[in-house]
Amino acid sequence: MAFAASYDPTLAVRMEQPQDSPALTIVEKGSCPPGVKCPTLDPDLTNPTKPIRIMKLKEVQRLVESEDRLVATFMGGVYDITDFTGHPGGYGRLEMVAGYDLEPFWKIYTQHNRGHILQYLQRYQIGRLSDAEAEIQRLSTPEFDNPYKNDPPPYDTLLTNTRYPYNAEGKLRNLADSFFTPAGQHYVRNHGLVPDINPEEYRLTVRGVGCEEKSFSLEELMDTKRFEQIDVTTVIQCNGNRREDYHFINPGVPAFGPPHWVAGAIGNATWTGIRLRDVLKDAGLPLDEISLNKKSLPEGAENISFKGYDHDEVGNNYCCSIPIEKGIDPYGDVILAFKMNGEDIPRAHGYPVRVIVPGNAGARNCKFLERITVTPNPCLNAGNWKQYAVHAPDVPLFKLAEFEEHHVELKMDPVVQDMPVQSMICTPSAWDTLKLQGSKDHPTIRVKGFAWGGGGSGVNRVDVSTDGGQTFTRADLLPKPITQRRGAEWSWQLFEKDIPLTPEQAEKIKKGEKIDIMLTSKALNTAWNSQPEHPEANYNPHGCCVNHWYKVPVSVDPTATSDKSGDKGDFENKPTGGSFRAPFKNFEQPPKLDDKRKMEKQMQKETKNQ
Repeated sequence: MAFAASYDPTLAVRMEQPQDSPALTIVEKGSCPPGVKCPTLDPDLTNPTKPIRIMKLKEVQRLVESEDRLVATFMGGVYDITDFTGHPGGYGRLEMVAGYDLEPFWKIYTQHNRGHILQYLQRYQIGRLSDAEAEIQRLSTPEFDNPYKNDPPPYDTLLTNTRYPYNAEGKLRNLADSFFTPAGQHYVRNHGLVPDINPEEYRLTVRGVGCEEKSFSLEELMDTKRFEQIDVTTVIQCNGNRREDYHFINPGVPAFGPPHWVAGAIGNATWTGIRLRDVLKDAGLPLDEISLNKKSLPEGAENISFKGYDHDEVGNNYCCSIPIEKGIDPYGDVILAFKMNGEDIPRAHGYPVRVIVPGNAGARNCKFLERITVTPNPCLNAGNWKQYAVHAPDVPLFKLAEFEEHHVELKMDPVVQDMPVQSMICTPSAWDTLKLQGSKDHPTIRVKGFAWGGGGSGVNRVDVSTDGGQTFTRADLLPKPITQRRGAEWSWQLFEKDIPLTPEQAEKIKKGEKIDIMLTSKALNTAWNSQPEHPEANYNPHGCCVNHWYKVPVSVDPTATSDKSGDKGDFENKPTGGSFRAPFKNFEQPPKLDDKRKMEKQMQKETKNQ
């Protein structure tokens, strides 16, 4: 038995106290670096005292076919995941596996191959198959045809977080090199398959409260005689950027749901398109009169929902919503974009039309736009509600997992719209070794980074530090190549600084000693809101709106003649190619399960012989 931390294969029952199983040692602890102890999930998440019994395959099929239960198997275990309605990838994806073994599916969805996910699966374990029937089940489960094979190729300039669906983040080392983020360095977020849309066949439907239903071709939307085109330069940051910082910040509680972004799910680009409010006016909403308070919004016109042509493997389209006040604001700059940095939007970024909602969470910037609807209520699919709310720190993980049972409580927290203030030092990168800068008498460290006020707020100041925030000094804010109105400062602010080392650090440099220092930054926006020092201040189980001080450990060697990049690259725990270095490894090639299975069987034999 490979997946149950407290399961003894010789007894086929749960023990009183959780223990580490051989397979979890392989999957979880075996991937920890020396000296790092892999966390164990909170028992409340795994139900370690639930009894385990031997089941027959025909019983598994009966549960699926006659009792309408969503039951699947994995490495001999039997799991009833019917109540896992908060599955981050959407419940429809779970329905695909009913009655089957998970292994062929996880060969595609490699993000599951992290130790905490295998361990969390215990919560839904109802039994186990005999070795013989487990092998029959594994061999009889058909290979899962990869539905993503027609997606565009991944960017080799990004760090791949999940391959299917493709999610990749920018390399921090490059992000502050340019005010405008090129498409190949701008993070990519997908919830499903990337559609391949023929621009000549493209149609956008607009409908809903107060609107005459209309359908627009791409040519009609781009008709400058009908709709004025404008440029909007804005940061887009995934609501879950830096989620990995919340992974096990509470002992035993992992961050819920992928992608486990490290730090680079952010970019700043110029988007060209037409105002959303102009399209709604064309569909009959009297927005000029409404803006001047000469008319009221029609009753029930409270939200604007966007539906994309992209969908998951079972046909569920992505959708998201914004308050109508944001969408119709003459100064809100919400546009339907056709171009990114002067070029047609790349397919990976939403071709041919993407909604741009500046200042708001990345999830509101719907790609591959198919439909706009004015509605009383926001759309309620997984992409809008289940992944993007900031719940209280004490909301247990199982409530997110079993969303439908707890939805009344969970929906008390609205989805994220405006984003909070953020800043990060991009260079140097973590674990770099730097040569002496300045002089021995006045040593300095040169840093570059970006700051963002969030929600349209500008940046008043950025402070930087070489001692982890014990002391700060003001960074130099670089001139912007564009001008934006107060309250509509959607773009980021680049900064740099030659930071003097502290007297204690400088004294060691004078003696020729190599020193380790901790760089960090904090931004203050135009409302004087500042980033919190510690992650605990804003902790939430979804890992949303993470904006505590981003810290960069580096070394300064006064004897070095050149800078040396750290062997851990841009991030200590970067997900290059889908592989996390620590504390868990996300295996790129699930066929390694065959090796794990052999090792598991050998360990079981050794256990029985003891």
